[in-house]
Amino acid sequence: MTTAPPTVSRAPAATHHEPAREPIDVLAALADGTRDVAWIIPGAAQLELGGAPVQAPDGADPLEVVPLDERGNDVRVGVRLDHARFALWTQRARLLAIVLRDQRVAERPGGGFTPISVEPIEARVRATALVRRIAHQKTWTKIRYSGALEINGWVPDDALGDRTRAGKQPLGRIPTGRTTLAVFPGAVIRSEPQWGSRELAVMATGYFIDEVTPVDDAWSEVAYEDGDVAVHGYLSRRDPPGRVHRPREADPIVPAQTNATAPGGTCLYASENGEAIGFVVGDSPVALEPTHPGWFSLVLDTPWGPIAFAARGATENELATCAPTSP
Repeated sequence: MTTAPPTVSRAPAATHHEPAREPIDVLAALADGTRDVAWIIPGAAQLELGGAPVQAPDGADPLEVVPLDERGNDVRVGVRLDHARFALWTQRARLLAIVLRDQRVAERPGGGFTPISVEPIEARVRATALVRRIAHQKTWTKIRYSGALEINGWVPDDALGDRTRAGKQPLGRIPTGRTTLAVFPGAVIRSEPQWGSRELAVMATGYFIDEVTPVDDAWSEVAYEDGDVAVHGYLSRRDPPGRVHRPREADPIVPAQTNATAPGGTCLYASENGEAIGFVVGDSPVALEPTHPGWFSLVLDTPWGPIAFAARGATENELATCAPTSP
């Protein structure tokens, strides 16, 4: 297929991407909870290259997956749901970048001027934050972080990877004891207390920010920090709202009309007589229909909507298994 004060724990460190160099045992990888993970924006995908396409709705939330293989512009990933695990192919462009270390976001490739202050006036992304790659120039990548704030800017290529250890937990705004300002989405944090100065960040889904000190009746020096980002700059109560790149709200997924229960361990095939690419976890409701002698269509709900896998068995009560019932 080539067609966006509580105790605070540190997130697990990200690791650099290492391309797959030998065939992967897909079923073993899906059952292995110690493997590094990646994050994708679900969209167009296939269970097997050249097979029927599946399509997630626009606006789908980022999904943690297990990197398995890659070919050209396509990557193969393992999807681990509560009721099933399976592999599919999707576009490499759907991989989110993972920040490898705490990194200042620059206004241009190569960096830029940082005003002198007791605390630097800047926007930083923290290790393991998920960002989109927007552009590339020489050894720098333009990124977009989307969370409580939106941050756009440039970071060195070596500050980004595409794999990390499993277990990333969202960490909300970190209280500091400072005065809290209530703001609306679109409020702009700038590098100087004057309109037209560099935009460091824009409030997206967040509504609260710390006031470091008031500057005048319009401007305040402000700061914001959570598990993914830290921003220190200036905010005006009179500044017009800035632009935020919000994904459109995803269309609701209509669940499959189930008529059977597949036992845990039931093998999922990409197609009849094709490769075993996954298995059912626990006894799960499915839509099961016979297709050809010894084969069934088995439909499961997924972030892409209901997906029809192939299942093998003499009868619907004797489906082949290929994984432990409690992986």
